[in-house]
Amino acid sequence: MFRSIKSVGLLLLAAPLIEAHAPILLPVMGPLTVQGTRLLDRGTSITLRGMNVTAEGLRQPKETFGILRVRWNLNAVRMSSSLGPEAVQAALDSQLAVVLAGSREADWRQWGAHPRVLLEVDDSVAIPAMRSAGARHPIIRLGTVVNDPQVIYGARLTVGDTLLEPLRPQLGRVPVLAAEWGTPTGCVNESTFLALLEFENQGISWMAAAVPDYEPPGDAIACADLRQTVIQWTTGDPYGFGFLRADAIANAAGGPAAPLVPGALMTMFVEQLGPERPAVARLGEGGQLPRELEGTRVLLDDVPAPLLYADAYQLTFQAPYELQPGAMVTVQVVGSTVPSNRIRMPVAEASPELFQDFATRHVVAINQDGSRNSNGAPAAPGSIVLLFGAGAGDVMGPKETGVPAGPVHPVALLPSQVAIGGVPAEVLFVGEVPGFVGLTQLNVRLPNRAVQAPRAETVVWTVGTRSSRSPVTLWVR
Repeated sequence: MFRSIKSVGLLLLAAPLIEAHAPILLPVMGPLTVQGTRLLDRGTSITLRGMNVTAEGLRQPKETFGILRVRWNLNAVRMSSSLGPEAVQAALDSQLAVVLAGSREADWRQWGAHPRVLLEVDDSVAIPAMRSAGARHPIIRLGTVVNDPQVIYGARLTVGDTLLEPLRPQLGRVPVLAAEWGTPTGCVNESTFLALLEFENQGISWMAAAVPDYEPPGDAIACADLRQTVIQWTTGDPYGFGFLRADAIANAAGGPAAPLVPGALMTMFVEQLGPERPAVARLGEGGQLPRELEGTRVLLDDVPAPLLYADAYQLTFQAPYELQPGAMVTVQVVGSTVPSNRIRMPVAEASPELFQDFATRHVVAINQDGSRNSNGAPAAPGSIVLLFGAGAGDVMGPKETGVPAGPVHPVALLPSQVAIGGVPAEVLFVGEVPGFVGLTQLNVRLPNRAVQAPRAETVVWTVGTRSSRSPVTLWVR
């Protein structure tokens, strides 16, 4: 977390600028061209936002570049040509533009015609020689102005009051690139954040100093670092898109954050980790739910969990029956090869919630006569209603993670209690619904008392020592 008061203040002041959650930065498509002071991507003005990448940060290229593109919301990387063509291709495969620093003739011939590769050279290299070797697109030059309209001028910058001094002669005349700026480790102050603000105001493309570590810092970090500052700017969150939080995982029926429960349906709220288009699971061969939907997986101790639904912002999965209450489980999401951070989640024996209409907070219930419970069809005193929930814990009878319950209801192991309007109701049955995965059915007899007029009364479901926490109501008369 941020402990630097000045950095916190600046980031809060800038929240309206970056809209708290920044918009998704479109990938560079190419070919890039220069028009006066602007860098264009197929005729549209573009600013490159990227990170310098070193050999240390490329131990897992696909993971590194995927995180930079998806979780950090960047559209470019800068790397030395010495890292080799495989590294360049891995970045291109992740929809990143590549600034190839220190490129030589072999690189000009290999990458010079690629629409998303920008070759970077210094004053010692003649631009005509690059053109003759096949460099068709804008060239980044660290040095003086030359007679070539398709040049972007760059410089390595030192954060401070004179940050833009090396680029000052070219500002307002040609596109410019802060080829390297910031310190990769240690504390940063408000000048780093102000540098980003200056880049934005001036339309300057930038590549921040290399940061190989992508996990959030621990409690030992006493100040904002470059990683947090850059991600705060590009995403609106110091940990970026796709950052898992324990308080964003809940019972699929609703309610506040909840622990994992054996056999329970769980919903995880994410950002840019699931597929762009919603995906609903279908049972595969053997009648099992898939462990992957449109390239998205939820890993519990590195084992994929069965998925029911996935989109860019929500994932619904079944927690395996094999989970042991009292244990801690490592949770991670992998979306299209891009991993999230890892978090540790507790496993509880139960954490019950009832399915509801979220617009009205009325519980999903079937009256004894088969009608759907509503204000127009309230339940009669002493009648039986069917309620549906999740999180009741383990069951007796045949069970298999990711497989619908069989024709013989698996019965909940732990005892349940239900209170309606604060009055205990008789619980006749609690077990899983045949043909469904992780769905619990409760048959409950209402207290034999009449009310003056139909009204909505609160329903609380308790399993063992844990009660439902999401406020829901049932219509009674």
